[in-house]
Amino acid sequence: MAKLAIISREYLTYKKALQELQLAGEFNDVELIWANEHADGAPLDSIEYALANPNIMSRYIHKCHHLIWVQSTWAGVNTLTNQAKKDYQLTGLKNVFGAQMREYVMAYLLYFQRNVPELSANQQKREWQQYRIPTLQNQTLGIMGLGSIGKDVANAAKAFGMKVHSLNAASKPVEADKHFHLSHLHEFANSVDFIVNLLPHTSATTGICDTRFFESMRNHAVFINAGRGNVIKNDEDLVNVLNDRRIRAAVIDVFKTEPLPTDHPFWNAPNLLMTNHTAATSQPKLVFTVFKNNLIKQLAGLPLDSTINLNQGY
Repeated sequence: MAKLAIISREYLTYKKALQELQLAGEFNDVELIWANEHADGAPLDSIEYALANPNIMSRYIHKCHHLIWVQSTWAGVNTLTNQAKKDYQLTGLKNVFGAQMREYVMAYLLYFQRNVPELSANQQKREWQQYRIPTLQNQTLGIMGLGSIGKDVANAAKAFGMKVHSLNAASKPVEADKHFHLSHLHEFANSVDFIVNLLPHTSATTGICDTRFFESMRNHAVFINAGRGNVIKNDEDLVNVLNDRRIRAAVIDVFKTEPLPTDHPFWNAPNLLMTNHTAATSQPKLVFTVFKNNLIKQLAGLPLDSTINLNQGY
């Protein structure tokens, strides 16, 4: 009988969903040996399968000597892939966050393209000014990391008549009108009107958005970071670029340190909008569906969906 641990703040939801399936006669060859938001006191050496928050699981994984498979409850798995232990299968969450992310990105593209900041300021000043406002049609969106989430963003942008440029280490995605390898980062930055970063946290992506990157962007361009905070080399670089008005604006959802310290320069930076890592959040019902489908395959000895290369980090 396979021994399963659930390690997540949503453990009660996941535990209930599993128990309902077992009462219906499914997964009776799976024994739930632990369910909690932490693993203090858990029988770590007995765990074979885990449905787990990667940040929490990473603190215990070196003691899980019989571990076979971990289903992450988050999109970001770098805290696990950074660990020395590599002798197990890790699966992520693909085709789960696309709808949320496309709404987040398109909301801010429209916010800036339709001149909402200027119109709101005029309302506060009781000024009636008319603008010639171009549409998103024929504007270019650059997507750093056009993977499963980025595809939904790209298709939404195309529905508005936008062109899409991609930046990936891999080959050209079918959704991209033009593709750039990571080695052509600055050429990519100069080719688009909006940039959204969706790259995973890896050694290859850490610090790639530096002063030179931001200065390569077009003066009217907007930078959106909804991927990982590690891509920005120094947060002060972005603040300086905004202070000097070398780019139009930035939208930041992810940070190197979360919650963001109250003395961080982002709080007072001009033309910088922040959200608190909410661009695309884990939905327990969707996460459990991914886990259930992979559990069926794992028990049947079939290849799992959304596998992560523990050495590459994605």
